[in-house]
Amino acid sequence: MGSRYDLLFRTLEVEQGAVVAARQTYRGSESQRILGLAQVAYGDLRGLLAGMDAASLDRAPAEGEWSARKTLEHTIGVERSYRANTRHATVRAENEPLTLPADRRPKPDPADIAGDGSAIAGRLGIRRAETDADLGTVTEAEMTRPSHWGALDEGMDVDVRFRLHRFASHLVEHTIQVERALEAAAGPFGDARRTVRRISVARAMHERITPAAELARLDADHEERLRAP
Repeated sequence: MGSRYDLLFRTLEVEQGAVVAARQTYRGSESQRILGLAQVAYGDLRGLLAGMDAASLDRAPAEGEWSARKTLEHTIGVERSYRANTRHATVRAENEPLTLPADRRPKPDPADIAGDGSAIAGRLGIRRAETDADLGTVTEAEMTRPSHWGALDEGMDVDVRFRLHRFASHLVEHTIQVERALEAAAGPFGDARRTVRRISVARAMHERITPAAELARLDADHEERLRAP
């Protein structure tokens, strides 16, 4: 292995240490811990998208299949819709529908899917932060508030806890889809990109609970390590 590649493993080890340090005293609520799983899933997708050029995002793997960008448009849209529907379940009056009416759901924002892979990952990161800030406050009593999954004339009755768990599983589902599309567009991924994904996952495991100043220090250390001769 070359020395530059070894630097990725040093970076991974530093992030792993930060995970251990942050979680030694962390005592989040159930809603925060559930949403933490979604952040880890996001970390994997962020690492997959890092540095991916725009042309590869727009190339569909086969006729009739979604490109990576189209899949990401859906992924971000659902992140926002899930957040609105979950919050609706915690605050709705008894005479209101179990699911949020379509006209009250967030409207698509073209900026969310503009640019290359890193730009889109950053926008999804902003949407994830909005979700965590809003729904990390869900209380134990609100976890069992009723909701409905799917169309009103079908689907199934669920609760807020179910909806919170859906954030992570939906991200995993479409990370797999994006990975398949990008490998068809840009060829198999090399060891460096695979390692970067693990670094991003490790960061995601602690970035919500590590102080901002410590995150900035870690970033500065990583940059200095990469600049070293």
